Amino acid sequence: MKTRIIIAAVLTIVLLAIPSLAAGNNFIITLAFLFTIYTTLALAWNIVGGFTGQLNLGHAAFFGVGAYILALSTGAGFHPYLGVAAGGAAAVGLALLMSPLMRLRGDYFAIGTLSLAEAIKVAILNIHAYGIRVTPYGGSGRVENYYLASGLLIAAAIVTYLILRSKLKLALVSIRENEILANASGVNPLKYKMIALALSGVFTGLAGGIYGYNLLYVPAEHVYSIEWTIIPLFMVLIGGRGTLTGPLIGSIIYLGIYYLLQFTITEISLLAFGLVVVLIVKFMPQGLIETLFIKTLGVRRSSIL
Repeated sequence: MKTRIIIAAVLTIVLLAIPSLAAGNNFIITLAFLFTIYTTLALAWNIVGGFTGQLNLGHAAFFGVGAYILALSTGAGFHPYLGVAAGGAAAVGLALLMSPLMRLRGDYFAIGTLSLAEAIKVAILNIHAYGIRVTPYGGSGRVENYYLASGLLIAAAIVTYLILRSKLKLALVSIRENEILANASGVNPLKYKMIALALSGVFTGLAGGIYGYNLLYVPAEHVYSIEWTIIPLFMVLIGGRGTLTGPLIGSIIYLGIYYLLQFTITEISLLAFGLVVVLIVKFMPQGLIETLFIKTLGVRRSSIL
């Protein structure tokens, strides 16, 4: 426990020290900001996709709703932080509206969530074809937004840790392993799926709001893009589902490989990147945590978060 606390403290200090270490370099701060946003999305997706085993392909809907509510709130004269909070609340409301989809299983659930996200995207495009500009607030900048995103990432990591240490994890994992048996054992699948989806939604919606405010422009085509679902999903698959360290490691590897290829072999970077991801998923289907640490190095599962 002491070792885990020390590691968490060191990582938190490094995360918060990046703007100072960057010495005003906007490129580094921007990369760090994107890392915090994507990692938060990976942790949020992991609550539903990792613990509960539900393949949620509508993750981008939460992100887009958070960004759009932020834009509308600042346009109405509200403080952007209130707009971010309102975006998170709206994402929870959307999760509750998705309750009928939670009765679906497997591919049907995946198709249903993807269809809903695309339907919302098309509806928003018909209303705001060119997006919405965000009204800036004096005193806010890239560094402030980075700290806000970092705080959200830390909060998402803490909530994931608490889930791992609670009875909620047992309920969610039992649904993932065998929903019928879990129901027969007294676990209400719909209830716990909705809890997981609401937790996933609030963090994703908050991340969308922070991202939109940092961008100062919210185009529907971008904030509702499926990339906000697929990239976090890949991060979780690379690192390992149902863990805290899995999405964190997956985020570092994914973004590291992506930007390395972008700067070295720009012309075929997407092709090379896709090949790397396919190989990782093919030969390490359980993620790095399961394959490298547990099976190869023999680390006890109970000692890994």
